[in-house]
Amino acid sequence: MRSTPEPDDEYNDFMSTPLFNEQFDPYGPEGTLYLDIDYFSTFMEKNDSRLLSKPIIVRGIPWRILALCRPHTRNAPNHQRQRGHSLGFFLQCNNEDAFPKRGIWRCHGTATLEVINQSGGENISKKIHHAFHNNEVDWGFTNFEAYDTLMAQDGFVVNDTVRLKCHFSADVPSGNGYHWDSKKHTGFIGLRNQGATCYMNSILQAFYFTTAFRKAVYLMDTGTEPTESNICLAMQRVFYELQMSSEPVETNSLTRAFGWDKLDAFNQHDVQEFCRVLLDNLETKMKGTPQEQAIPELFRGNMKSFIKCTEVEYESSRTESFYDVQLNVLGMESLERAFEAYTATEVLDGDNKYDAGDHGLQRAEKGVKFVQLPPVLHVQLMRFQYCGVEQKVNERFTFPEEMSLEMCCELSDELKKEDCVYSLHAVLVHSGEFHGGHYVTFINTNLHEKNPNSNEPHVANWCKFDDDVVSKTTVDDAISSNFGGERSMNTSAYMLIYVRNTAIPTVLAPIPNDEIPSRVSMIFEQERIQRNQMRKKKEEESMCMELPVITPDVITGHHGFDLIDLHTLHTAAHESIMKNMSIYHLYRLIERRFFSSIDNSHDSAMDIEDGEDLGDLDDEEFISRESFRFRLWKISETYQNEKDLRTPTRFRPDTYLEPSLKDTVERMFAGETDAIYVELPLGPEECLQHYNYDNEVIVFVKYYDPNSRRLTVLGSTIVTHRRPIAQYSTQFCKMAGLPVGTQFRYYEEVSSMVINELEDPDRLAFAQSFTEEDGAIVIIEQIDLSSPENNVMSKVDDMYNTILVEFHEIVFNPRPDTVLHRPLLKKVRLDERLSSVTERIAKNLNVDQKNILILLKGHTARAEPCVDDYRNVYGRALIGKSIHDPRQNQKYRTSYAVMPFPITEMSKRVQMKILTMNEKMETGEMTIFPLKDGTVADMIEEAKRYFNFSENGTGKLRMVQVGVNPHYCRVHQICPESQTISEIEQKYIHKTRVEEIPADELEVGHGEFFLPVVHFDREPTRLFGTSFVIKVKNGELMKSVRDRVRRKLSDVSDAEFAKFKFALLAKEKLCRYIEFGENDKVNLQDMSIQTTGNMPQVYIGIDHKSPVSHSNENAIRILN
Repeated sequence: MRSTPEPDDEYNDFMSTPLFNEQFDPYGPEGTLYLDIDYFSTFMEKNDSRLLSKPIIVRGIPWRILALCRPHTRNAPNHQRQRGHSLGFFLQCNNEDAFPKRGIWRCHGTATLEVINQSGGENISKKIHHAFHNNEVDWGFTNFEAYDTLMAQDGFVVNDTVRLKCHFSADVPSGNGYHWDSKKHTGFIGLRNQGATCYMNSILQAFYFTTAFRKAVYLMDTGTEPTESNICLAMQRVFYELQMSSEPVETNSLTRAFGWDKLDAFNQHDVQEFCRVLLDNLETKMKGTPQEQAIPELFRGNMKSFIKCTEVEYESSRTESFYDVQLNVLGMESLERAFEAYTATEVLDGDNKYDAGDHGLQRAEKGVKFVQLPPVLHVQLMRFQYCGVEQKVNERFTFPEEMSLEMCCELSDELKKEDCVYSLHAVLVHSGEFHGGHYVTFINTNLHEKNPNSNEPHVANWCKFDDDVVSKTTVDDAISSNFGGERSMNTSAYMLIYVRNTAIPTVLAPIPNDEIPSRVSMIFEQERIQRNQMRKKKEEESMCMELPVITPDVITGHHGFDLIDLHTLHTAAHESIMKNMSIYHLYRLIERRFFSSIDNSHDSAMDIEDGEDLGDLDDEEFISRESFRFRLWKISETYQNEKDLRTPTRFRPDTYLEPSLKDTVERMFAGETDAIYVELPLGPEECLQHYNYDNEVIVFVKYYDPNSRRLTVLGSTIVTHRRPIAQYSTQFCKMAGLPVGTQFRYYEEVSSMVINELEDPDRLAFAQSFTEEDGAIVIIEQIDLSSPENNVMSKVDDMYNTILVEFHEIVFNPRPDTVLHRPLLKKVRLDERLSSVTERIAKNLNVDQKNILILLKGHTARAEPCVDDYRNVYGRALIGKSIHDPRQNQKYRTSYAVMPFPITEMSKRVQMKILTMNEKMETGEMTIFPLKDGTVADMIEEAKRYFNFSENGTGKLRMVQVGVNPHYCRVHQICPESQTISEIEQKYIHKTRVEEIPADELEVGHGEFFLPVVHFDREPTRLFGTSFVIKVKNGELMKSVRDRVRRKLSDVSDAEFAKFKFALLAKEKLCRYIEFGENDKVNLQDMSIQTTGNMPQVYIGIDHKSPVSHSNENAIRILN
């Protein structure tokens, strides 16, 4: 390769050279680059010399070697700075102009950079690990090696040529524009992660590639269980889709079958535990079926525990089954060593001799041996241990591709030497710490091709299964990179799956698609067809919009405000309409759907389908000549005043839809509540009224019948701007079925809040009388039938101001036997005083009206606002700040309480929510209403009304203050009874708790004081549980204090309490752990810093594990 290529030449070289070697997988995990620098001495003379190798493609992106000449200085032997040049050596990633730039991307790579010794000596090599990304495309060494050093050594510069080599491996790139097709690049697909289900995905992939297990699952009887809870069916679905699909597989149906909810998918679990639970569940379901022995035949082995005397013929043994082997990692350097330790014999001698019955005490050997090995061996590595604290054991632990367990076995006719040889099939890897991390699986996907009887080496095809991404990987990445150790970044093998060599042909035999049971294929192919149909339907729906079609017969059935309400809008006939349909074709569609029996005198255009071309005619001219016997309007939801959004909206047909090819449905109907109104002729024999946008409007007419006291929509008509509304009285009479000449009074319905009587309707033109144009509503009433008590205004006033309210009783501090009254349904006017409402409620309940408290904020336990006189509060207060819309006919809901005192005292009292604690240290809440100017003593008296005293208790209460913050939740003060309530309320960082005083804490003698006790988990800031106080005395034994604490914690078992460690804490810091020797006593000097309430700042902390487990420590349960 030339040392100084021209840029254009270099680009041409790149384009004319194949991007990868034909023997080389361009989506594979690794590659090797070479670069010969000819005329090396010339190359190193220029500071800006730069040379790139030909690229190769790995993971679908280009990689090159980048060589540079860089100046450098170094210290000479005479302590002077010496200038020179160094070879810069870099690996470059994804920096080709010929490849599309893809925005933000990232790709992690590992490489060995080498200058080759061409004489056969040792190469100069250095390693790099780097996450390449769009802002950092190369990584390596600016001063890889000094020029004079290379020249001085034999073999590196030969014929003025230096040869560079870079062997590298890379992960799958991620980022914008990168779609990794696992099926295309590997032949396999992954499983989608639901949140934290990587542990499940890992073991499912391992089970899937254990084809004998997959076949057993296919053959399972799914029974008659419901699909949602059928685990057998869900497992079959996952395996079938892994085999047949080309996209990552969802596992939601499987977790639903387990009985898990969506939150369970975010809980991290242990893959070993999940493996055991799942196998146990499936084995139970296989009992009594032809597949009953499928799981035991694959995974079950037997081991013998024995004690054998060395000097007499006597042996005691028992045989136990196992489904996996758990091996220690700590202190073991390899899998072979761990198996040796597992089966090592222990000598029982000396004082530890074995009692051999009639033979007496004998020297013996104790140990275990495998007497039967399973075809599939699950090896669980004990990487997680609890040594005072939870920790992950990340020590280096090697494991082979092939191993023999002959030394750990007791050979027999059932277990021969060849049955002890296993090949590695899968490695389940955990990255992270004890309380969290990520699982991936490495699987040798072609182990089934291995021939145990052949001398030819097996070429493994290892793939990495990382949730939905599957990629080919190297043997080193799959095995040696997961041994663990200091440099492994907490990534190490956690579970190993070995397959017995003699069982490989049967256990791993591929399952052709045509050998999948037809029952299974039929079920999931039908599901696939249904999914495709649903997907197609959704795609079609995304191109359509559902619009309500409102016809005159719909609005004539409406008797409230406006023309329609939301209920009518939702229940009316809906039409699915293409978004890109023109308004003209919308007319044609409505005509076919609703008026197919109408004989329109259309020409050949009648046969035009939706969206069909009209041919060579002038389209708009043709459409303008075409007539329809209906007219379409857009109904919009608008405000009376667009500047005041606190008013109810209105539904009015306010936009005429002119038949045209220019406007589309999507453009005209943008609102969520838009609808189509179909205007028809006034009578079946009449023609559609003429409409001119410039001087005519559509008006809707309502009639008020004083006899039925009901408003009815009569229909619509077209009126001109310049004519008074009264000139249309003849038409209104005809619409209402009244004699011509009937005299009307006219009103305009602007909104449900504004109804205006029209002044001088005989003289003023429509444009002068009405505030609205298209979509205006006029209400007519007969003058001779109306009265001041029965007219339009009285009717709409009653419609607007009357609401229906459901009153629900709440009881502050209910007892277990408390029975609530049934809800009371009352009609309430917005202008009605609440005092009359409370009077009606009191009458129903037969209680004093003065004690009825209405909670104006709705169904809540806090009375806001608190009032002492309902005579000045009106019904409008029951709807709060919500917009009152009488069209919705909604039922408002609020609450009431019967108080133990007249509500006239509410302004003098304060509502307080306090904590309670009983003798079992169970906490609860209580609401009390003490007087505002009261003291703690008053609070205690109020609390006595509701407190559940213990059967043999003292009947006396005290109040303490507890920290609000979970990390500060200790008892801070025992409140003096003289302390005012205002002082209590000012302490926002504390909660007040009331508790019964134990008999031994009623009196506090000389040298005695109360000491807070808290629970903490390793760190003094990690508090949990309920804090309490105990009385201690200066000089008493700490053992006595511990015994007193033990009596308080009566629900804790002795075994659990023995694990507790006690410590002295202060200001969230650990002072020291407490000893309980014979001379360890309470020392007042340790508690010398006092605060109010006889409460020291020093407190006792009980160090033990929080019962609130970490999310990944919750036990796995499969509920079905």
